[in-house]
Amino acid sequence: MSSRRWLMLILSLYLLITVAYGVLNPLFEAPDEHWHFFTAVYIAENQTLPVVEEEYDTWLSQEAAQPPLYYILSAGLIAPLDTSTAREEVWLNPFGTQGIGNAAALVNKNQMVHTAVEQWPWQEYVLAAHILRIFSTFLGLGTLLAINGCARLLWPQNDRLPLLAVAIVAFLPQFNFLHAAISNDTLVIFLCSVALWQLLWLWQHEPDTKRLLLLGITIGLAVLSKNAGVLLLIFAVGFLALNHLKEKSADFADGRRLSFSTFATWGWQTAVYIILPVLLIAGWLWWRNWQLYGDWTATNQFIRIAGGDRDFTLWQVLGESGGLWRSLFGVFGWFNLLAPTWAYMVWYILAGLGILGLFRIIGDWRLETGDFSQSLISNLQSFGSAQDKSLISPPLLLFGWLLAVYAGLLLFMLQTPAAQGRLLFPAIVPLALGLAAGLHRWRWFDWLAPAAALVTTIFCLWGVIRPAYALPPLVDSLPTTATPLNLRFDELTLLGIEIETETAVPNETITFTLYWQADAVPEIAPELVVDVLGRRLEPLANSHSYHGRGLYPATEWPTGAIVADQIEMRLTDEADPPVLAQLFVRLVDETSQEAPSVAVGEVVVLPTSWPEPANEILAEIGGAVQVSGVTVSTRQTQPGETITVNVSWQIIASPQAEWTTLLHLAQPGEPPLATGDSPPLAGDYPTRVWVAGQRFSDAYQLMVPEGLANGRYPLWLGMYNSNTIERLPLTTDGERQPTDLLQIGWLEIVDP
Repeated sequence: MSSRRWLMLILSLYLLITVAYGVLNPLFEAPDEHWHFFTAVYIAENQTLPVVEEEYDTWLSQEAAQPPLYYILSAGLIAPLDTSTAREEVWLNPFGTQGIGNAAALVNKNQMVHTAVEQWPWQEYVLAAHILRIFSTFLGLGTLLAINGCARLLWPQNDRLPLLAVAIVAFLPQFNFLHAAISNDTLVIFLCSVALWQLLWLWQHEPDTKRLLLLGITIGLAVLSKNAGVLLLIFAVGFLALNHLKEKSADFADGRRLSFSTFATWGWQTAVYIILPVLLIAGWLWWRNWQLYGDWTATNQFIRIAGGDRDFTLWQVLGESGGLWRSLFGVFGWFNLLAPTWAYMVWYILAGLGILGLFRIIGDWRLETGDFSQSLISNLQSFGSAQDKSLISPPLLLFGWLLAVYAGLLLFMLQTPAAQGRLLFPAIVPLALGLAAGLHRWRWFDWLAPAAALVTTIFCLWGVIRPAYALPPLVDSLPTTATPLNLRFDELTLLGIEIETETAVPNETITFTLYWQADAVPEIAPELVVDVLGRRLEPLANSHSYHGRGLYPATEWPTGAIVADQIEMRLTDEADPPVLAQLFVRLVDETSQEAPSVAVGEVVVLPTSWPEPANEILAEIGGAVQVSGVTVSTRQTQPGETITVNVSWQIIASPQAEWTTLLHLAQPGEPPLATGDSPPLAGDYPTRVWVAGQRFSDAYQLMVPEGLANGRYPLWLGMYNSNTIERLPLTTDGERQPTDLLQIGWLEIVDP
């Protein structure tokens, strides 16, 4: 198949995949997407640019201070549509901020609540939003064509390298995700890529005024799209200066000095055909920003809205590099949906092999010439084109653009959080070409790398994004594996619960499903609050959201249907196991914030490991529990004081019943003078859930009664069935004790 057909196949797959991202990823579930959308809507409705006031419009946020070209173009696309109800119909998740940037969040990953209005067929503001998503997709297609054009200028005799460079980007999950969203990044990425293609063309051909003017217009449009365009202007001026020196290098090599007129020619051409068009296109914006904000780039408004200058050091910024590079490959949602580890490993391997491949190219050159520096220069020349014999080659200049973009991002990150890989995409051309060149040095990777990339992006779409926003399923009846509850909460009934995680350890996730039914559609969407409480009702986990992990409020339910609302909660690492944790549910709304909680289930929370078995056993109770140690807080006390008895339990078989610990202060054979009977662990870990192999300590309190005469009194320990009050058999050294009690010491009473 010809390279042209391969290119068409790659671009077709890109369009298919990216459009699918735009359809399956719910509206505005991409960073800042709704702000971009409403900025375009504002311009379409008001025919003027927005201004960031002191009390700024939260539907536009910092995007109102962005360079406006993307929003003006978007406004033109959606102007015929009615978007007047968008602010009323877009439902911001009130708990969504909990999930921004938090990949560990189990609920509220969605920043929006998605209603039936968003379903096909799209209408009004929903149609407008999808049109803008498709606009971004086609801008991405333009970027891929620019990458192909740059690659063909660098490697005119190699058909595979351009295809490899295009395919790597076309199947990069983050590139697909970004270009399926509403974002001004897509326009500036396209314009920067086109500008680099123009610069490479000028490097290899005699510059003419028409080409220079077109480059100036492209840069001006980039400046009018995003502040990265300013970097592009600076880079292009330097690039053209080096290009001019390259053209005059023959004179310099012959010993002729470069005259002032040489630099003057470059200067006036750059001023007239590059800088002047940029000023005509974007100069008014710089003046406007200065008049409105006192900052010609309006960057101060971004920093203000983001919370002010965080005043980071370079070292602190570099510490965020892990997230920056990971999001270059694929971080979805509002920075809270991660690809699986294997997908990142695929891209890390591709990037690593690409870098090694580049070093391999340099190494091969060194072996050929024996001189590293000279071989690097001479072969970077040939890496550009066969006709290029200058000291500096296009690949080095493209690498300079990557460094410029990265440096600009670092400077921005010093002031505000911005460790986002998409902000490096204006340099996607050198990234793609460098990676392709390195991978091309390894056999089979011309097809293996695109295939691996294609697998990752398809999986991220279907295996990461799609399930993250899936609604709870509707079932016909309560499953037989669920525990019936039939608890009524106004219009909603909690029919039952099915606990998938019966035991867990601290910092582990527990899963259970609540089965709800709406007898009528609530007027106000109730908020579902679930608490997991441990010993002394201390909180072990909490979830506060709408139903369906925040995605499916009850106002959207069909009446009479049963909603299987699966909930995941992560236990705190400060849990005090073992404990039989209790699950509590309550529904609250604006009028009933103090709604009572109802116990609906329980989960056993165990320690990550148990103590080593004891060498000495004091007693065995009921054939299931061993006493391996007892300590009494004091051996001498006064009437009215309380003593503490610590008991170490060792379980050899499951009691499967409720037992109570007996603690008596009594003379042998006589009624107790004082008791400290209590279920083990104060009832927080009942014996019915004890399992063989468990070992833990427990504490009991016994208060010495007032008026007790001085003397020495024995302390007794045992257990009895909580329902029948019948003492359990107690043996020591294999012999059953007559009273089924173990004497654990003496307590001396001393009345002051």
